[in-house]
Amino acid sequence: MTTAARPTPAHMPRRRPAPAAAETPPLEARPAHRQPWERAILASSLPGTHRFVAIALSTHADGRGHFARQPRVIGLVHNTGLHAGQVRVALAALVDRQFLRRTPATGPIDNADLALTLPPGALARARRAHQAATNRSNADA
Repeated sequence: MTTAARPTPAHMPRRRPAPAAAETPPLEARPAHRQPWERAILASSLPGTHRFVAIALSTHADGRGHFARQPRVIGLVHNTGLHAGQVRVALAALVDRQFLRRTPATGPIDNADLALTLPPGALARARRAHQAATNRSNADA
């Protein structure tokens, strides 16, 4: 009894390599209005102290997300009652997650000018969380 030879990779037809995908530029955070920014912060997975600092920071912004007077680290320390190191860590995390833009981008965050920004996808996540909460409250009624 003879068996047929099994195919090996050498017997497989040659494939052309797929064309390289065009490199897409990374999505940039966009300026944010205050209310959607707060919803996105509350729907995020940030630790509680980071969200607390973010909401305290947003109280200094106008409706369009601009700061007339920049709330420095010391001002946020007074507003929140947290230590300066905790506020700096929270601000650094918000900058890393693209919820804040700081100018200049380098140097200490203590004297940097801040602007509210929404990272890509944050607003959609906040809307989904808000709709889920609304649906739960309507189901309970």
